[in-house]
Parts: sequence; C-alpha cells; structure tokens
Amino acid sequence: MILIDRKDELFTLHELLASSRRGNGHVALVSGSVGIGKSELLYAFAEQASATGSEVLRAVGREPERDVPFGIVHQLVRDISLPAPLRTQMAVLENGFASDPPARHKSAALQAHVARGLCRALLHAAGAGGLLLCVDDVQHTDSASLSCLLQLLPHTRSAPVMLLFSRPDSARHSLPLLSTELLRHPFYRRVRLAPLSPEGTTELTTKALGTEEAQALGPVYHSLSGGNPLLVHALLRDHRDRLVDGDGDAGSEVPPAGEEFAQAVLACLHGREPDIIGVARTMALLDSCSSPDRIGRLLQLDPSSVANALRHMEAAGLVAGNRFRHPAARSAVLDDIPSGVLRQQRLDVAELLHHEGLPTPTVARHLVAARHVPPCWAVPVLMDASEQARRSGDVGFALECLELALSGSADARERALTTMMLARLEWQLNPSTVVPRLGPLSEALLTGILPAHLAVPLSRALLWHGRFDEAAEVIRALGPKVPVPHGLFTEAREWLRNRYPVMVPLLPAAEDGSGIRDSREPATARASLLAETVLGSTLRNGGDESSAWNAEQVLRSCPLDDTSLYALESALLALVYADRLGQASVWSAKLLQEATDRQAPIWQAKLTAIRAELALRQGDLKEACALARSAMTHVSPRSWGVAVGAPLSTLVLAATAMGADDVAEEYLRYSVPEAISESRYGLQYLYARGHHRLATGRVHAALDDFLRCGDQARAWDMDLPAFLPWRSGAAAAHLRLGQRDQVRRLADAELARPGSAKSRSRGVAMCLLAEIAEPRRRASLLLEAVSVLRLTGDRLELARALAALSSAQRAIGEAEQARRALYQALHLADVCGAGPLQPFLPPRCREETPPDPGTVPRDPLSAAERRVASLASLGNSNREIADQLCVTISTVEQHLTRVYRKLNVTRRADLPREFKTLAVGSI
Repeated sequence: MILIDRKDELFTLHELLASSRRGNGHVALVSGSVGIGKSELLYAFAEQASATGSEVLRAVGREPERDVPFGIVHQLVRDISLPAPLRTQMAVLENGFASDPPARHKSAALQAHVARGLCRALLHAAGAGGLLLCVDDVQHTDSASLSCLLQLLPHTRSAPVMLLFSRPDSARHSLPLLSTELLRHPFYRRVRLAPLSPEGTTELTTKALGTEEAQALGPVYHSLSGGNPLLVHALLRDHRDRLVDGDGDAGSEVPPAGEEFAQAVLACLHGREPDIIGVARTMALLDSCSSPDRIGRLLQLDPSSVANALRHMEAAGLVAGNRFRHPAARSAVLDDIPSGVLRQQRLDVAELLHHEGLPTPTVARHLVAARHVPPCWAVPVLMDASEQARRSGDVGFALECLELALSGSADARERALTTMMLARLEWQLNPSTVVPRLGPLSEALLTGILPAHLAVPLSRALLWHGRFDEAAEVIRALGPKVPVPHGLFTEAREWLRNRYPVMVPLLPAAEDGSGIRDSREPATARASLLAETVLGSTLRNGGDESSAWNAEQVLRSCPLDDTSLYALESALLALVYADRLGQASVWSAKLLQEATDRQAPIWQAKLTAIRAELALRQGDLKEACALARSAMTHVSPRSWGVAVGAPLSTLVLAATAMGADDVAEEYLRYSVPEAISESRYGLQYLYARGHHRLATGRVHAALDDFLRCGDQARAWDMDLPAFLPWRSGAAAAHLRLGQRDQVRRLADAELARPGSAKSRSRGVAMCLLAEIAEPRRRASLLLEAVSVLRLTGDRLELARALAALSSAQRAIGEAEQARRALYQALHLADVCGAGPLQPFLPPRCREETPPDPGTVPRDPLSAAERRVASLASLGNSNREIADQLCVTISTVEQHLTRVYRKLNVTRRADLPREFKTLAVGSI
C-alpha cells in the first residue's frame, strides 16, 4: 500500500517500534480529523511491522459495541492462546454484564484479576521481534477492555511492546482516564495527521484515475475537500460513476458531487461532539448569511463552543471560513435534517434575519422553503421580496413568495392586492392561468377592496381574454373623481384606442395636460404614454422622422419587464407601420434575445409575432411562417386570447403567398374568441382571411372581408395602408370581377392616404392601377412600382411587380427587357420561398409560360461581365474579384456597373441564382 503525504509519520512510527524492540516500549496516539487517513496509516504500519518480524495484534472500536464486554480484547487475542481459567473468568464477566448491567461495579475485583491475566498473556505474546498492539478508534473501547489496556500501559515501559491507538480530534467519547494515563507514560508520542497537500491530492487523483487529465483535478479537488482523503476518494468515486454514465465534469467550474460525497460529508459529522452537527446544520441553513455570532444565537451556544465546532469542521475539510467548500456538502447536510426539525429551524433563521434587518428576499427564501407564514411580520416581507424578484427577472421566486403570502393572509385588501400581483406574474408565464382570478379581482375592484387605479391593468387582462363586458364595468370604475396617478387616463385612452377602440368612450373625460412631459411621472410611465401616442399617431397619419425618433427613444430608455412590455411592443409596431423595417428588425431581435434569456414565454411570444410580421413584410415567407408558428408554441392559442389574430394573420398570409392554400385553411379553422372582432387583431384576421379567400377563388367573400375591414378601420381611425392596405385587397377582388372603375377608385384612394412615398402599399396600389391601364402606360406604372418596391425591401411584392412588368414589356415588344424582368421575378420568388411563380402572376401574365432561364436565346452579358457577376454573386469583394481575374479594381467596378444596368438590379444580393451555379462550376 502506498500512502500519500504520510512518509514522515511512518518514519516516526518505525523509530518508535525499533526503540520498543530494544525494551523501551512506546505508546503512540494517531489523531486528526475524521477521514484524514488515521485507519489507513495504522493498517499500512501494521503490515510493514508484521513484515519485519513483529507480532501484530489489531482491534477496531465501533460505537455500537461500546457496551460489549471485552469486545476490543477479543479482537486482540483472537490469534493467541489464553489459559483456560482466564477464558472462563472472562465468560463469567460477560454473562454477568449481559444479565445485570447495573451490577458491573460489584465484579470490579474479578475484572481487575482478568485484566492482569490478559496483560500477562499479551506480554507473553511478544516474540523476538516485539509486539505491536493496534487499536483503531480507541474512543469506542468498552470498559472491560479499557481496564485491560490501562493495566498493560505501565508494563510497556520496559517490555518490547508498542501500543498504537488512533482517535479523531472531535471524538464524542474522549476516554479521559486513558488520555491521562497516556500523558503519564514516559515514552508517549502523539502523531497528528494533517490534510493532504495540494501536491498530495494531485498525486492521489492521478494514481486513482490513471490519466494525465486527472492532474488538472488535483488542485480543484483539494480546494473542495481541504485535502481530506475521505472526501477526495468520494469525489473520485463520483467522478468515475459519471464517466461510466457518460457525464463528465467538462465545462463545470465546480465538479458535481454525488451520493458518495454526500455520505462522506455526513460521516465527517455524525458521531462527533453534539455541537458539531448542530453548527453544521445551522451554517447550511444560513448559507451566505452564516457567521459565528448568528450560529451561536440560533443554537444558544457560547462563542467558544461555536469556534471549536467550526475548527473541527475546517480541519475535516468541510468548510473554509463560514462557508461550505462544496455546495454539495451544504446540500448533504440540509438533506440530513429531519423534515419537522428543518421547517422550524428555517422559521427561526427567517425570524432572526428579519429582526436583524437583512434584505427581504433573503428572509423570504427561508419562509418559502419552510412553506409557512409566521403571524404579523411575514406577509409584508414576502410581498416586498416578490416585487424585488419581479424587477430582477426571477419570476419563479416572485410567484412562490406571493402564493405563500396569499396562504397566510387574513386581510381582504391584502389578499386582493396579493392576488392582483399574482395574476400579473402568472400572465407573464401563461396568460390562460390568470383566467380563474379575473372574476374575483373584478368583484374586489368594483366593491372598493382594490384601489381604483388598478382598473387599468385589470381591464387589460380582461380584454386580452375577450371578456369585454366585465372590462367595461371595470373601466367605468375610473370615474373623474377617482384619485389616480397623473397621466393614467391619457395613457389608458391611447392604449385602448390602439387595441380596443370600442372601449375608449367608457373612460372619463380627458385630463388637463398630456402627462408626457410631467417630470413627476416615473420614466417607464412617461415612456408608456409616449409609445402609445406614437403608435396611435402612426396608425392614423402615418409615420415620419419624428415618430420614428420617438419610437426609438422608447426602445432605448425602457428596460424589458412586465410593466414596459406594452410600451416596447407599441414602439416596435410604430416602426413597422411606418415602414422602418430595418430599425424594427434590429430592436426586435435585441428584445427577443433578452426575453429568451429571461425565459418569459409571453414576452417571447409577442416579440416573435412581431418578428414574424416583419419577415412577411420583407417577403421572407418561410421565416414568417416559422416565426409565427414559434410564437404560437411559446404559449398556446388559448393563452393568446384575442391577440391570437396577430400571429394567425401572419401564418395565413404567408401560407397563401406560398400557394399552400390547404395550410392557410387549416390555420383559419383555429378557434378564435368572438371578441376578436372588437379589437385591432380582428382587423388583421379579416384582412388575412380576405387574401386566402381571394387566392382560392371565393372572390365575393374576399371582397366582403376587405370592405368590412375597411369600414372598421375607418371607424376606429386606423385607416393606414402601411398597417392594412385593405383597399388594395378589395381592388384585387374587383379586378377579378372585371370591375375596372372600382379598381381605379380604390387604388387612387390608397395612394392618397397618409404614408411614405416609398411604402410597399404605394407600390402595390400602382401595380393595380397598371393592370387597368393601356399597355405603354402600364409598363411605365410598373417600372415606377418596381423602383418603389426595391426601396421597401419587400421581395415578394417586388417579384409580383417584376412578373407583371415582364408581361407588360412583352406586350409592347420589349422582349429583352421582359426576359430580364421575369428572370429576376423567378429568382426573387425562389428567395422568398413563394414556390412556383404561377400562383401569384397577374392575370395578364398567367396565360403565358415563363421561359426557362437556361434557354434564353441571347445572353445580355459579355463573357467578362458574366465572370465578374458570377464571383460577385458569391459575395466576393471587388478586390477579391480583381485578384482572381488578374484585372484592376476599376475594371471590376465598370463591369459590375454594366451588369447591374443590364439586369436591372442594384446590389449583389439581387443577382440571379444562375450566376452562383456558374461560379461554383468554374472553380
């Protein structure tokens, strides 16, 4: 056996054995913390002594056998012969103790006589090589065996006998009589074992695992175990078990520990002085709040007792300072506390920390763990801790605090406020779970138990779930004389106008002043009002530079949380409906990533739905479908409430544009709340259904949807083509019916509405006007529409316009230009994921068969231009192209200028896919 870091101790013991063989019998006590390696040292030394000729007698003390007479002696003499009378006397003593334990003192004389006989027998056993008598864990020695050992001690002074004992420093049974006699012995030596050094721990891990990688574990395991071999071996066994299971420690700052380590930790604590386990448990409960003073106050121990227990735990490698070295050690100690005891101790800790004025979240964690609310002081602590947790994004803990506070509160107002806070947090995770709370909350508000200003967030939850009648009652509670924060009515009015305009008349008259510039309002409140104002202005009048700046100001100033989500959503939509798709894309991606990191499902769902609408407006149909479906999986369709119209409309429009009419039909079969028609989301749903009906030949039904959408949009002052170009949809239906005058009337009206001159709705309206124009005028309108749509970034509408342009150019004899336009249309349709171009070709072009790009009779590009275009389509820079073709950068630029002009494109990304194929083939 190879011992790590124990060479000096072994050398000392061998010196003592050598001296004992010469007739100077020595006594040695090996001590140290639990698990430090005392037993291993005794075993190794005994093996070496036996190998060098010593007679070795061994015994191990066990706590359950402390009352077994001569238990230790029997182990020592099992391999030597004893006189028959002596064995008989031992049996008499054993039987007497077993039948009448209180009568032990009556046989003291016989016990002393037997001890002397055993002493002579043991001394007689010493041969030429001397006698080594080892007793491991001597603190568990029974009284009869102890009497024998005490008889033997004086005789070892001049006999070739060495006595070797071991005992932990923190032994519960210290045997003071034995300790006194040991100290009197002239040749007594105490050998105290220290923990393994870092180098020793590394040597142990390397030998145990047999890999070079194991060397890296040495310093880590030493830090986690304090060099206690028992803990190191347990960590190694757990490590090997994980390797067998295929789960290593890679990527973990603190290697995980398993059952072996937990058992080793408990072995270091149980059977020690009673104070040690109590201090360990209290330290585990206090965790980061642990201090000797708090431990002493909770256990009612004096400082010296606490310090002594901490010293023993530190020597055992369990703690460093006032903290456990490994989190698994703390968990093992907590798991070992009986459940009834644990609950009371947690409450004691919570009360102590509360009275000391520690932060409420720290106190609340102990209350939540105990699942009990002490009277008087606990409910306010839990509610305050919940609010702090909500602000920091720890929704799970915030919910636990509120649920516990609700269970322990008897005050009606307090219970109602707690329920309101619970509903707000539950909505963040799953809005459908809030539904059972809405009725009681409405009643509490209408009866005056809840303050009236909470009518605003409560009405939002009711409207979300389509409970418009209840929401109306709650909104009416906001009478003109109700004391509410300044600006609340204005914000509520704007919020309702942008989502549920039918509810606006229920609010009291407008406040004096806007509230936007009121410095007394919290920043988030001012931002919310600004966001709703900007969105409302955009929906009514279109966006401009000022509104876009204000929207971005909201996005910059508002951190994402449950109170700012509506403001951020409104600011994003203001950018979307102002055709600022690039800015909206950047901000929505940033916010979605933050929502994902915070693991807030409803935040993720709403932001993902906005990104889906962005992808649709950019003509990326596959991405729009994927994002909209993702939005409907973050929370269920039922949890979306009436707002389900937003992701559903995106899915229907994208599927329809891809020619997947059956898929769009399936989405339209989703059950939606009846109240959706009273919301902005209902407009989006009607518009999407209209396009699906138009694509499937139900023209009159489609026209009805578009006109109903328009009537409602005008009534609600949301008649913005950039939001819903319903006139273009209706005009397309009239075009199918051959009603050219209606097409012209609706398209002209669309162009006259507010909005950007480079909006996608403007380009679509111009395409519709082109359909009823004479051939040359048609081509001119379509060229203008193509120019507008190129600026918007909507590749799908651009593909449609190019396809129509190709047809118009062919009709006036511009065959070459027609081929290029159709070539680009096919390319863009493929990029968009629109599938075959045929389903969305304009009627005039639908009769024609688009030519295969590979069969175009004459290539408009020269060979040099085609080579440059091929490399550019792969994303090469001008310098890289010049290097590959051995020409100047200026030559590349001239070629690309001619390529763009001939193919009617403005950037590399618009180069047809054919060039990529050619480029790959040329390599």
